[in-house]
Amino acid sequence: MQAKTNKEKRLIAWNGVQLYIPAEWEARVSGHRHLVFEKDFQPQLQIRWETPAQHSPGYLQKRSIHFAEQMGSILSDDEVPLKFRQLKNIFDRVICYRNENGMFEGGILVCTDHHTLVLFQIFSPKPDILTEVHDCLSKISCRDHTETQMLWRIQDFSLTLSDSFILKDYTFAAGLTRLSFFSSGLFLHTCKLGPADNRLQDQSLEKILIALADSSDLELITGENGESCEGYRTPSIPRQVLFRLRREKPFILAKIWHDAVNNRLLAIVLSSNRPISPATADEICRQYEIF
Repeated sequence: MQAKTNKEKRLIAWNGVQLYIPAEWEARVSGHRHLVFEKDFQPQLQIRWETPAQHSPGYLQKRSIHFAEQMGSILSDDEVPLKFRQLKNIFDRVICYRNENGMFEGGILVCTDHHTLVLFQIFSPKPDILTEVHDCLSKISCRDHTETQMLWRIQDFSLTLSDSFILKDYTFAAGLTRLSFFSSGLFLHTCKLGPADNRLQDQSLEKILIALADSSDLELITGENGESCEGYRTPSIPRQVLFRLRREKPFILAKIWHDAVNNRLLAIVLSSNRPISPATADEICRQYEIF
C-alpha cells in the first residue's frame, strides 16, 4: 500500500501509518494508534490499527475475525458500497459492518505484507463523506518493517526519526505540542511552541530551553543571530552518581530555535545515562520542521 502525492489533500503520518485527508479536515490524536478526523469540529472518520509484526498472516486473519464478531452485523459483498468493495484490490482482507440502523458504518482492513490491521469507522452516511473516506483508505500506507526511518506529520509539523525511537507519550495542548520517545537508553522530547512572538516577549530562548529540559544547570550557548540556543549537561563522575541516585538522567543535550516565518519555536531535549553524540541531535533537528 503506497501513498500517492495529491495536491488537494494533506498528508498525515502517525506511528507507522500514512494517509491523505481532505484539506478541510483536521486530524486529532486519540491514542498511540488511533486517529480521529474532523470537519468543522464534527467527526468524519476514525481509524485504529495494530502492527503485530512478530505474528504470521494467519494471526492477522484471526484478529480480523475477532473484531468482526464484536462489531455485530457483517455485510455481504453485495451490501457493501461499490467503492469499498474495490478496496479488496488493495488489501488482503476487507470486512464491513452495519450499525443498529442498518447503515454501512465501517470495517476492517488487513495488510499481511506490512503486518497491519486497520479498523475504520465512518460517522456520516452522506455520499460525499463516503467518497472522501474511500479516497483516504485507498491511499493509506502502512509502514514497511524493513524501513529504517519513520515519518511523523500532523498538525503543522513534520518529524523524521530512526525507527529505533518508540513513542512513549504525547501532549497536544494549547500552544505546546510534545512527543516523547525512547531508543536504547536515549530519551527524546520534541517540542513545538507557539505563537513564538508572544512567548519571546515574556521569556528568552535560554529560559524556555531550561524549562523544557527541566534542568537549571545547563551550559548554554546562544546562536550568533539570537534565533537559537543550545544547552548541555555533562556532569563529573561524582555528579553522575548523584543524578542516578535521584533517578535522573545525568547527560542532557537540548536545542531550541525560532522559526520566524511560521511564528513557532521548535526544540528537542535528549537525555541519557551516557554521553550524547551531537551528531544525533543535529540529525533530528535537520528533519524537524514546520510545513
